[in-house]
Amino acid sequence: MNTKFENLDKLFELYVAEAVKKNKEKYNSHEALENDLGLLFEKFENTKVRTLDGKTPKEYVRELQKNRELTEYVSTCLDENVEVTDTVCDALITDPEATEYLTGLLYEQNPDANMLGVKLLAEKGGDEVEDVFISVLTNDEIRDEVKNVAYEFLSEGDDCVPEKILDVINGVPEKNQGILVEVLSNFKGRKEVFYWLITMLQRAEDVPLYAGLLGSYGDPAAIDILKSFAAEFDVNYVEYVEIRNAVEELGGEMDVEKDFSDDPYYKYMNHIDDGPEENPGNNKN
Repeated sequence: MNTKFENLDKLFELYVAEAVKKNKEKYNSHEALENDLGLLFEKFENTKVRTLDGKTPKEYVRELQKNRELTEYVSTCLDENVEVTDTVCDALITDPEATEYLTGLLYEQNPDANMLGVKLLAEKGGDEVEDVFISVLTNDEIRDEVKNVAYEFLSEGDDCVPEKILDVINGVPEKNQGILVEVLSNFKGRKEVFYWLITMLQRAEDVPLYAGLLGSYGDPAAIDILKSFAAEFDVNYVEYVEIRNAVEELGGEMDVEKDFSDDPYYKYMNHIDDGPEENPGNNKN
């Protein structure tokens, strides 16, 4: 970096300490200071600082941007375990060229870099970020915490999201298709999504999950499919209960009975020990 690296987070700490010193009565408790931190930071951003050669923090960040050193500054912060301030984050969010850099952070070994990248990408939003996040969900090397942010972002997206997922899902390994189907389940009224939910149920890798998603998806066509699945497959008690709940949520009646006398889940959930049962014959549900 040609621009001298300055720890803006540390400078803000010093600014706050000085504010507390000058306003002891106002900031006589941690809660009082906490409530005012946002306002103090806004003032700090626009205060000329001697350490910054008389620039304000905002001016310092603009200089980094002008010199194309903003991402290098962030990398230095991450390497030295320095907090990346909101001033810098805001600059990254509005910088159209920062998406590639932030995407790269998702694949770093540093968890702080991963979370900074995914949170700022989510705030940036847009078509390119949707593509990045769809890819993230099917990458086994990405941390679950990062995938959770990507999942929430895509689940709240516009109608472009399901279209993009449906375009690529057939080319994704089966073991990674489930998370994409979970995202799709947030977009109601699409037959393609309904068929994918049925497909995932019939794979029987997570029956409770997909039975529940079919119930909440709201298509009554799933009622007979769910009941047939329960009748034809050797479902355990937990799976049966979720299927029953889904059928009832869709307005149907669960008239498929199964015997769970030897099912460990049934015994556990109904507090039945392994000894003789007092009321045999009452384990059909």
